[in-house]
Amino acid sequence: MKTLSQPKRQAILDAARQAFLTRGYSGASMEAIAEAAPVSKPTLYSHFGGKHELFVAVIADQCQSLFSTLAAAPRVQSDPVEGLKTIAAAFVDLLYAEESLSLYRLLIAEHAFFPELGRQVYEASAAPMIALLSDYLVKLDRRGLLAIKDADLSSGLLFGMLQGVTHFRCLMGVRTGLSETEKRQLVDSAVDLFLGGHQP
Repeated sequence: MKTLSQPKRQAILDAARQAFLTRGYSGASMEAIAEAAPVSKPTLYSHFGGKHELFVAVIADQCQSLFSTLAAAPRVQSDPVEGLKTIAAAFVDLLYAEESLSLYRLLIAEHAFFPELGRQVYEASAAPMIALLSDYLVKLDRRGLLAIKDADLSSGLLFGMLQGVTHFRCLMGVRTGLSETEKRQLVDSAVDLFLGGHQP
């Protein structure tokens, strides 16, 4: 099978994201996505298999900048305060982006009809996020900078503090998002609490 060029792959993901956001999961057709990309339907199916796989790829693409930040943190951040705030800020930027909120709502709405989709999306997005953050926390623990008993649990706690009721309000439309000041306050507060509970 011929490998897609990065620009062509990105064009497909952008077309798919737009289709999912405007028409919903059920209303977005592979034919319309292929036409918007533009690629042939056989090319689309040969590289993504079907609509499930394409939706998962869209979510993973949405998370890519956060994955890069998480992967780079152990190399570039020797100070756990700065490292965790860098990671937390990238997570918050992703989580509260309007496209991310819309895709999250879409996934929840479709869960009853396509329960396997949730597992696929989790494995392509949340699972690698937790794994990368856990790896960073283990490194901090080994250097004596933090006391981490269960890296996966601690990773979930940090991400949970950044999400929580604030994210729920945004999902429910109670508020439209966070200002840059509010994001910074959320990151600072969550990281301060996290560090306070993981002192060596």
